[in-house]
Amino acid sequence: MKYFLTLKFRILASYALVGVSGCLLTALLLGTGSVLRREVLLAALIFSAFLAFISAWLVIRLLSGSLVEITGVARRFAAGDLSSRIPVRSSGEIGELSATLNAMADELGRRVRDAELRRLELEAAFSNMAEAVVVTDGAGVIARMNPRARALLLAPGGASGARLMDMPGGPELSAAALKALASGLPVSSETLCGSVPGIVLSVTASPIREQGIIGGCVVVARDITAERRLEAMRRDFVANVSHELRTPLTAIKGYVETLLDGALEDKEHAREFLGVIGEHAKRLDNIVADLLKLSRLESGASLLEKSEIELKTLADGILAGFPARFLSGPVKVSNLLAPGLTARADRARLEQVFINLLDNAVKFTPQGGSVEISAQDLRDSVKVLVRDNGSGIPAEHLPRLFERFYRVDKARSRELGGTGLGLSIVRHIVELHGGSVGVESAEGKGSTFWFTVPK
Repeated sequence: MKYFLTLKFRILASYALVGVSGCLLTALLLGTGSVLRREVLLAALIFSAFLAFISAWLVIRLLSGSLVEITGVARRFAAGDLSSRIPVRSSGEIGELSATLNAMADELGRRVRDAELRRLELEAAFSNMAEAVVVTDGAGVIARMNPRARALLLAPGGASGARLMDMPGGPELSAAALKALASGLPVSSETLCGSVPGIVLSVTASPIREQGIIGGCVVVARDITAERRLEAMRRDFVANVSHELRTPLTAIKGYVETLLDGALEDKEHAREFLGVIGEHAKRLDNIVADLLKLSRLESGASLLEKSEIELKTLADGILAGFPARFLSGPVKVSNLLAPGLTARADRARLEQVFINLLDNAVKFTPQGGSVEISAQDLRDSVKVLVRDNGSGIPAEHLPRLFERFYRVDKARSRELGGTGLGLSIVRHIVELHGGSVGVESAEGKGSTFWFTVPK
C-alpha cells in the first residue's frame, strides 16, 4: 500500500496516463475515415502533450512545495533553531525525508542540551576550584584563568591575551609553563608565591597536544602552606616531646645510678635523691597525662556531657581546692564573676579550662600581684576573662601561645613545672564546646586570657 504513495509511483502513473491516452487516440484514429485522419491525429497529439504537461506540472508542484518547506525548516536547523519541525504530509519518500530530518533535529537538540549541561558543570567546577588554573597558548600567553588564579596572580579582569610572566604573581607559574612547553612533558615544583608573602605553592604544568603538536599548557597551582605548616608543627612536636621527656628521664637516670653506686647507704642523701626522682617521675606522669588528654580532644573521642553550670560557684569550688596557692599565697586571686551567670558546658572539661588558666596566671605573676576572674554576658554566650598584672607577653609570642609545648620563657616554665600543654588543652576544650579563645597582653601591663562558651 505504501508503494502507491511514493513519488516514483506518481511519476510512473503520470507517464502511464499519457501512454494510455495516446493509445486510445491512436485506436480512435484507426477507426475513423481517411478524410478526418490528419485532423484527428493532430488533435490527439495536442491532447497528449496537454496531458503530459498537466501531469508534469502536478508532480513538480507537489515536489517544489514540499522541498521549499523542507528547505526552510532545514535553514532554521542550521541557524540553531532545533525546535522547528517539518510537517509530515505523506508517507512516501518526502514524508520519510521529513520524518528523518525531524528525528535528526530531536537527536541534535538532545545532544546540544547534554553538551550545554556538561559545559555548565565544567564551567562551575573551573570557576569554583580551590586551585589556581591558568590555560596558555604555545607562547605562554594567557587564554583562560579561573577566579582563584586571578586573585593569586593579582591579575586584572581582562588578563586574557597577556603574557603569564608579565602578571605580578606570574613568574613562578610562567617558569613551570615554559619548561612544560619546551620539553613536552609535565613539570611539577614547589615555590613561594611572589604576590602573597608566606604562601607556598605546588605548581604543575602539563602541555596540551593537538595532533602531536604542543599548542598550549595548563598550569595548576595549589596552596600547600597549611600542609607545610602542619609538617613543621609535627616535627616541632616530636622534637619538643623528646626534649620534655628526656630532661626528667636524664635526671632520674643520673640519681638512680648515683644511688646504685653507693649513695643508697647514705640515708640522708638517699632520701633527698629519692625525693628528686619522685618529682621528676611526677613531671613525667603530668606530661603523659596531658598528652593523653590532648590526644582524646583532638581525635574527637571525648564526648561532652553538657549541663547548666553557674560559673561563680564553679570558680569558688576550684579556688577552694587550692587554698595555699590561690587564697593565702603571694598572689591574690579574686573571683569577680556575677552570681547567677550560667553557661551550658561539660563541668569536668570547664573545670580543666579554669584550672589551666588560673595555674598559668598565678605561675607568671610575681609576688604581691593579683589575678581576677570576670565575665561578660554576651547574647548567645559568656566570655570569661582571667586577668593578671604580671610582666606581660611580647607581641611576637601572642599568635603561638596556644600551640603545643610553646613557651615564652622555656627555662622559667620548666623551673615552674609546666608541661607546655595547658593552653593547648584549653583551646581544644573550648573549641569542642563551639567557643573560642584568645589573649591580650602588653609588656609590663599584664595579660588577659579569655574564652567563650555557649549559654
